[in-house]
Amino acid sequence: MTILEDEFGDIVSKARVGNGLSVEQLAQAAGLSASDIESIESYKLRPSPDIAEVLAKALSLDPNKLTDSLTEAWSPAAAVSRFNRDGMMVEQIAVPYGNYSENAYILGCANTKVGAVIDPGGSDEEISARLDALGLKLDSIIITHAHADHIGGIKALIADWQDVRIISHQLERDSIMYGLSNRWEPAKDGVMFSLGKLEVVPISTPGHTPGSVCYRAGNVCFVGDTLFAGSIGRGASPQAYRAMLQSIRCCVLSLPDETVILPGHGPATTVAQEWAHNPFFCLELRRYCPLANSVDR
Repeated sequence: MTILEDEFGDIVSKARVGNGLSVEQLAQAAGLSASDIESIESYKLRPSPDIAEVLAKALSLDPNKLTDSLTEAWSPAAAVSRFNRDGMMVEQIAVPYGNYSENAYILGCANTKVGAVIDPGGSDEEISARLDALGLKLDSIIITHAHADHIGGIKALIADWQDVRIISHQLERDSIMYGLSNRWEPAKDGVMFSLGKLEVVPISTPGHTPGSVCYRAGNVCFVGDTLFAGSIGRGASPQAYRAMLQSIRCCVLSLPDETVILPGHGPATTVAQEWAHNPFFCLELRRYCPLANSVDR
């Protein structure tokens, strides 16, 4: 079974903080002790499915999906993170970062041999080697958000590829471009930019950071830390958490079911699998999203 980025305790913690609840408040709502909640969130206590259902209701999560997370009953089928089809090349590179790893991606136009790197947190030598092996010239560095584990490899990478544009949300610009003289371009919500013959569409999904952006290219969406298989990124505040859930539901999970979701950590997934298994999203709400199933965004 594929290992997910977030365990049951991570999901409870993110939902609790996102709902603005203290440990004590969640404990009271669930009929548990504060130490029980702390133990659940730190992976020291695995509650019963009945308790998982109580927690789900207190946290506005889907009870069945949260129970599946508890029992580790699901992981994405056939995590597709490397392919070459329809003129598009995609490769995932696992970047070691402390005690965990970050997913950097190469996106290439097979027709023009122009490439981009999404979120190079490090491993610049491996990234450059893979670009060479694929016969790609690096045109762009595309950033979903400016956390260090997603941008840490930029300076080393542009030492090998100097004529590179850097693309990010305006709010992330200063953090990313500090000390750099490369050409910078804004990722404007819904405004397509070209990578060779590929069309890349930024999707604004503020929440994990104010300038978090996802990028759709064909049937693939690079989501950074906005969305994980079976979970989401940590919201910066309760207000940001609510906004992030709304933007994911109506702007990312409104893409066609077969769209491949490539997150900044953990395995790849699809829109259909997230609607079926992610406890932060109730399938019944899909019909109320005005952009649901839109293929034009």
